[in-house]
Amino acid sequence: MKEEYELELQDEFSFMKRDMTIKDRSTIRNIYQAWGCECSEGWYPLIRELCQAITDRYTQDDIPVDIVVEQIKEKFASLRFYYSFEDTPCALHAIDFLGGSSLRFEPHNKNDDETKKKLRHDISLIVRAFENKSKTICENCSEEGIIRMDMPWKRTLCAECYNNYLKKLDERQKSNN
Repeated sequence: MKEEYELELQDEFSFMKRDMTIKDRSTIRNIYQAWGCECSEGWYPLIRELCQAITDRYTQDDIPVDIVVEQIKEKFASLRFYYSFEDTPCALHAIDFLGGSSLRFEPHNKNDDETKKKLRHDISLIVRAFENKSKTICENCSEEGIIRMDMPWKRTLCAECYNNYLKKLDERQKSNN
């Protein structure tokens, strides 16, 4: 994702801040802190909307946002937003299968009161809803898209971006011959 979009997310949402002073990114264990959003800029509006929904849900219970973003990426043509909570590290977030299904793990703390348990469950529902929504939004331009299976790497693209991909592929094949 373009740096300007990542900086906008960091300015608007405190839980999206990254420490840019660390020079050796290979020493950072948190993938988001090391590499930022590992997806195309077409999903910037979606990620921004997701962050706002998370913030709004915390505001509803008047609880400070305690999410720790672990990784944001594209996988199997959909958004993956992996997170934990400040008091609840989560070593394994999901097991994703090529066919499109996945097994998701919801970070939780057995010491949470009922309000916090409900909040954290709601956050997981919000995240899953936005991950599913990403399957209909072009990764490149944010227009309506579909998952394209006939590519070396499955992607969600609109008709125009897909046709541009096919055109470039055709040009490469012609130049290689």
